[in-house]
Amino acid sequence: MPAYHAKKRLGQNFLKTGSIIDRVVGLVDPKPDDKIVEIGSGRGALTLPLAQVGAAVWAIEFDRDLIDYLTSLLVEYKSVKIRNQDFLTFDPNTERLDRFKLVGNLPYNITSPVIDWCLRYASRIDSVVLMVQKELGARLAASPGGKDWSPLSIFTQMVFQVERHFDVAAAHFHPQPKVNSSVLKLIPLTMPYGKLTPQTQRVVRASFQQRRKLLVNNLVPRLIPQAEQAHKILDAVAIDRKARAEALTIDQFLNLTTYLVKHKLV
Repeated sequence: MPAYHAKKRLGQNFLKTGSIIDRVVGLVDPKPDDKIVEIGSGRGALTLPLAQVGAAVWAIEFDRDLIDYLTSLLVEYKSVKIRNQDFLTFDPNTERLDRFKLVGNLPYNITSPVIDWCLRYASRIDSVVLMVQKELGARLAASPGGKDWSPLSIFTQMVFQVERHFDVAAAHFHPQPKVNSSVLKLIPLTMPYGKLTPQTQRVVRASFQQRRKLLVNNLVPRLIPQAEQAHKILDAVAIDRKARAEALTIDQFLNLTTYLVKHKLV
């Protein structure tokens, strides 16, 4: 392999352990007729085994210094399309991708934007396998009532079933990051909760503005003018007046949003 120094500014940490690579590929479960989009192909640790199955792979790599290496590595696999671009600008329409799988070992600083991308194209996605920072993985897979339940959890789980499969120690990367990772699989819900509207996002974000505060104290005055009015609204949608945002289910947030929209408060 040609000498190459990972770029800290790009958050590059390359997966190097074969057994971990095999487990990630196993979760993707590539088939010869699959279309697979890979976020950040790096040095091809995942790209090559995906290509060897015969799947059509879109290898998206931002770092132009890696393109020649990837091209050489994958030269005999005609079903691989290498794209030198920022994944967040990747448009499935341009590639005529109606249905595809998504996989990536994510730089930790782009996890939330990648999730936003997944939500935008969820209707075309068959499954998503992501390696993310362990703490972010806990948030994505969290349940109501725990410290990790957050707007990111809620927005993701409105659309996807989130499965947290296994953790990966920093020693399995080069260079070693300062944190451990988790591998998640996201599967689009057969019956999603509905469109993630700006109103829903505003209500959820306001509710979590200060986690230690009661829900009512986050809603007043951000969305509701007075505490007395807020208490009546919580009563109307069957939410405990003393609840904190982390205790609410997705259905409760949606019911609260519906009520606030109906009464023109959001």
